Amino acid sequence: MKNKYFEIGVPEPKQEKVKEQWESKYIASHFQKVGVLSESLARLPTLDEYFFLQTDTAFNAFTFVTLVAKANSIKHLYASTYSIGRRVVDALIELHDKGIIEQITLLVSESMIKRNPLIIDNLMVQAKSRPNMTVLFAWVHAKVCLMQTAESFFVVEGSGNWSENAHYEQYVFSNNEQHFNFRKELFTNVNLKKY
Repeated sequence: MKNKYFEIGVPEPKQEKVKEQWESKYIASHFQKVGVLSESLARLPTLDEYFFLQTDTAFNAFTFVTLVAKANSIKHLYASTYSIGRRVVDALIELHDKGIIEQITLLVSESMIKRNPLIIDNLMVQAKSRPNMTVLFAWVHAKVCLMQTAESFFVVEGSGNWSENAHYEQYVFSNNEQHFNFRKELFTNVNLKKY
């Protein structure tokens, strides 16, 4: 299948030795530069597919959530970030309150408490009034977003925060349950704090 952004096909292994190293089925990979995410990506990753993306304009990493939410209800959203902006907090709350995101688990850098207490205070007030929203803190710099839908396990990881980002960022955008479960350990197997 060939379109403006990707040529999808299963390449033949060059050596039998390489084929023996992989136990799972073929994982499709695509490389692309993106400007406006909703215009640059023609579709979401399909099962076991990975998009390797590099931005050439600034956009917020939260943009991936809106992209998935346009096509799917999100059962559970997990996100870890070093920084989060007020507009992102407000947008998350709106998506949650409208039923587009059922459950939210945020893991925010504990340094945000001192770096930007107004945003954290607002975030905590919003979370306390919503039983399906959990805010955790740790000394974290990871930027990972997991979105479980009825049929998919989307993972976004890369350099961008959930605040204003630099012009050049890099992301991996996948739909893979093993990848999802591995990154989900960030939200369960690290030294987490609730305030």
